[in-house]
Amino acid sequence: MRITMTLYLSARYIFCYLLLLIGISNAYLSPPPRSVGSGSLRYHGISSSSCTTTRTSTSLHVFFNNNSKSTNNGTPEKGEDLFKTLELKDEALLQAQTAVSSLESALESAVTNLEYMQEQLQLRVVDLEKELTSTKNELSTSQNELDIAVSDLQLAQQQLTESQRQFEELEIALGESEDAARRAEMRAERLQSELTSLKEDQKSGVMYGDSDDSGSNVVAEKKSVKKSWNNLFQSAVDSASAAAAASSSIPTLNEWIAIKGSTEGDVQISGKVTNHPTIDDGDAIVTSPLMDPSQAKERKIVSTSSGSRYRLGTPLTLPSSAASVDVNEAKNKFNQQKEERRQQILARARTSSESIPEITDQTLGNGRYILAGKAIPSVNGRSLIQTAYRSTPLGTATGEPLIIKISGNNEAMKREYDNYQRVSGGLKKGQFIRRKEFLLNAGEEMPGMSALVMQRGVDDVKAFMPKVGGKLEGPLLLDCAVTALRCMEALHGVRLVWNDLKTENFVVVEDERTGDISFRGIDLESCMPVKSNPVDFTPEACPPEFAKSFMTGEAESFSLEYNYDVWSYGMFLYEISTGRGFFDGVSAEQITKKLPIFEPLVDNVPDPTLADLISKCLSITPRDRPSLARISKHPYFDGYAGNSKNPFDFLFGGKSS
Repeated sequence: MRITMTLYLSARYIFCYLLLLIGISNAYLSPPPRSVGSGSLRYHGISSSSCTTTRTSTSLHVFFNNNSKSTNNGTPEKGEDLFKTLELKDEALLQAQTAVSSLESALESAVTNLEYMQEQLQLRVVDLEKELTSTKNELSTSQNELDIAVSDLQLAQQQLTESQRQFEELEIALGESEDAARRAEMRAERLQSELTSLKEDQKSGVMYGDSDDSGSNVVAEKKSVKKSWNNLFQSAVDSASAAAAASSSIPTLNEWIAIKGSTEGDVQISGKVTNHPTIDDGDAIVTSPLMDPSQAKERKIVSTSSGSRYRLGTPLTLPSSAASVDVNEAKNKFNQQKEERRQQILARARTSSESIPEITDQTLGNGRYILAGKAIPSVNGRSLIQTAYRSTPLGTATGEPLIIKISGNNEAMKREYDNYQRVSGGLKKGQFIRRKEFLLNAGEEMPGMSALVMQRGVDDVKAFMPKVGGKLEGPLLLDCAVTALRCMEALHGVRLVWNDLKTENFVVVEDERTGDISFRGIDLESCMPVKSNPVDFTPEACPPEFAKSFMTGEAESFSLEYNYDVWSYGMFLYEISTGRGFFDGVSAEQITKKLPIFEPLVDNVPDPTLADLISKCLSITPRDRPSLARISKHPYFDGYAGNSKNPFDFLFGGKSS
């Protein structure tokens, strides 16, 4: 812009001077014009009279005026006028030369400025090129650093994934070790009981008999008994030590503070937990009300109303002006963390569940179904369970995976199918597995066998619990309890006694659309009409009165009552809420022997309200057990979202199969 302006001004300056020179040359070289006939003188529209009266400021006009005067007056002044004219001409030429010199100087200065500005422009271009090269190098370096950072991030993500996998494995291992510790503790209790019995037998002399055998035989027998007793005692000591070591792992609360509970007089602890079997280290929790609030001190072990125990570590230091802690806010935060934890547990359970087996070339029902994977024996061993698909006319698998129960006991299979149909026709439908088809004749592939085709579940509840922390908690526990209750109501509504209510007879079903987990009842082949005699029984689920009849040989004439299932329901609730049954690891024969004198303890149940319901269901006297109507009104079910104020909603609440 500056170069353009300079050139423009210089050109304009030169043009003006050239016009001036041209005007001066024309003035001196051209003669003054004269008019014809009038005798008056005009120059560029100016009369001679005005020229004589008004004196012009230019020498050229003076020259013409003098010539006019000289001509008019006839005075000989030509020499002087010519001399003046020459002087004026020389002066004009000198001024023109001076102007030309000035113009040349100005042009030379403009060219010099132009060259200087061009040089500066070139230097600026070089600087810009250097800056551009430097910027490119910096961008290249930044890109390399970014690539390295991305690689580091990907490596960190892989390490994080591996750490999460290891953490999940450790959690599973911890759950298994806790189960082993519980089994060791139960074994220690059984051994201690047997030791006590042995001591009593030794004192009474029962173990040595009352015969008059030789002294050597008695001594040998005593040594043998003593050795057996010592081995049994040592085994009990080892088991007790293992149980004590396992039970010494108590969760610790740090940065804790005692807060007021929702009920007057209750004191709870809010803090960050470590060494908890199911909660991540550092998570904030709020305990249940303390049994003894006076024990809320540093380095003390406190017990809660739910049966949990915590070691109090470093307390939280609050400013002197700190206000009281809002227990509701702490509980909401805890519930939110608990729900997030539940979702993580469910996700882990889905990934750890058995994958769908591959399709085989075997069929069932004369090619109606295509089998997949291997057949697995049922819990009681009387039937086979196998995955299958519906077959198309072309012999290819189609639709969702199904489960086929196959058995040669056609009478039991027919009874199970009839029981399902009987429940489906009742007012209360319950929440049973969805049936597809019953084949009294399983086809040419399996002659003499019957098959029941059903909806496929993820796992049974007993196999599912270890995958979600060893037991059911929160909404899962409540949903499972309600499902079992509704199944009992449906069966009792059509005058059937289940006779086999247990964790293995409930399966976990996942909704493919929403991912929600629900439970369904299965296996109704043992169901019999009320007041009839049982055809089968499970020791873990049968009540003490039946075990007593079995021991006395009167099982076949035992009369089934609805309270039989109520006892089974109490055993079921205890197992899903604690993660273990009362008789885990005990043989069927031993269970049957212990049941008549069995006194259930429910101190291990975390929820006091649920513990109260379980203790009522496990009343030794059958008539003291609550009816299903009373169970459904128990406070434990008050918070269930599915309960409606309309009694007809509860009546028809179950989905039909």
